[in-house]
This record gives sequence, structure tokens and C-alpha cells, in this order.
Amino acid sequence: MISNATTQGIYINVPMADWGLLQELINRFGWQFETREQLLERFVKSRPKYPTLSEEDILNEVMAERYGK
Repeated sequence: MISNATTQGIYINVPMADWGLLQELINRFGWQFETREQLLERFVKSRPKYPTLSEEDILNEVMAERYGK
């Protein structure tokens, strides 16, 4: 298992012809990879389904801060 505290995330574009070689290196070194699509999917799944504040709550808070209402 790789610790997040000791890793550096990068994004590279690799020609499809070289992808097999890169995957082999990734496996040999025990690195982890995910595609841009997988990264986006992981992010979307991590978001709450129901936000804790509604748009009305946010607007009321802004109005109270700005105008003391």
C-alpha cells in the first residue's frame, strides 16, 4: 500500500502504442494509476447527495452578513 503522504500525483498523456509498456512499469514498481475518467468518477461519488445548505439558506446567510438582515 502506498501512503498518500509520500506520493506525488501527476497527469501524463501517453500514446496508446506505449500504454502497455507504461502499465508494465507501473506494476513492477507497485505504483497506482487511474484514468481521468476514473478520477472524475471517484470525485463525483465522494460528493454528498444532498447538500447541507439549500440555495435559500446560502442566500439568507449572505444577506445577513452583507445587510444585517
